[in-house]
Amino acid sequence: MAVLTKVLLRLFFTTGGLIVFLLCPASCLARPPHSSSNSNYYCDWCPRRSTASPDLDASLLRSCGTSRDGDDGGFGCGYGAAEQLDGGGAPHVAAAGADSFSAGAGCGACYQLRCRDRRVCGDGGVKVVVVAGLANRTGFVLTREAFAAMMARPRVSSNDQLLPGLGGNVVEVDFRRIPCEYKNRNLSVRIDEEGSRHPAHLAITFLYQGGQTDIAAVELSHAHAQPPSWRPMAPVGRRGIVTWRTSSAPAGPLQLRLVVTAGVGGKWLRAGGDVLPADWRPGQVHDTGLRVRDVALSSCARSCRGAATAGASEELR
Repeated sequence: MAVLTKVLLRLFFTTGGLIVFLLCPASCLARPPHSSSNSNYYCDWCPRRSTASPDLDASLLRSCGTSRDGDDGGFGCGYGAAEQLDGGGAPHVAAAGADSFSAGAGCGACYQLRCRDRRVCGDGGVKVVVVAGLANRTGFVLTREAFAAMMARPRVSSNDQLLPGLGGNVVEVDFRRIPCEYKNRNLSVRIDEEGSRHPAHLAITFLYQGGQTDIAAVELSHAHAQPPSWRPMAPVGRRGIVTWRTSSAPAGPLQLRLVVTAGVGGKWLRAGGDVLPADWRPGQVHDTGLRVRDVALSSCARSCRGAATAGASEELR
């Protein structure tokens, strides 16, 4: 095994490619304690435990941010209505606690949640897109529709008046981050109103980030400069949203490049052409033409050690 590892590492560095091999011991595929006999558990579910509750009055999620149009009819993170979010194969949305939201870095991340008590939920649980953060709280808050979808149970008797494990509308869940799949949308940038008011000041927020990654670095350059003169942008967290800012944006149309990462792995993506026109204005949304499809992979043995160490072992595929 040691010889094989050395060969693979040599292949990785000599080719310059981002190659990941997933070695999953058979022992890790065993069901964890408290799982039902007919459930298919995988090791990446092991350490991820939290709670989920419904947003019963439909006010919490709406109060966490404004829509892209600047009104209060949308969700946070710069997104609009739920029908505009089909990430992860479902339009359900959620707010996440500080343990998952990471001061705004969790905007747009997709998760799959399912009940730890397998008598309560369906095997598949529910897939959600995080559109807001919850200050001083942990766990997930789901829309009523998302919570109902998670709780769906086939073959439930009409006589079942009270489901076990549902006291106080708070349910213990396993969760994992999953790739977002925005089928009809490319990675887009929204020009922030407050950070882009003065000349050469530019602040952008990323929308519809597919895959299972985070953005670690952003640079911009004049679109027609040869060679490009890349200038870094700095991430700033404000009102639960991370914006990338610079006070020295060059005049004229702009191009962007960024690093997507999943823990220790990462790679550059470059948006070709004029991503931002010369006459860009605050509040506009521009399509980068990029589709992010990278997926974070980690060895099963590492991901089962605990939530605190699982992210550090992840690489991109």
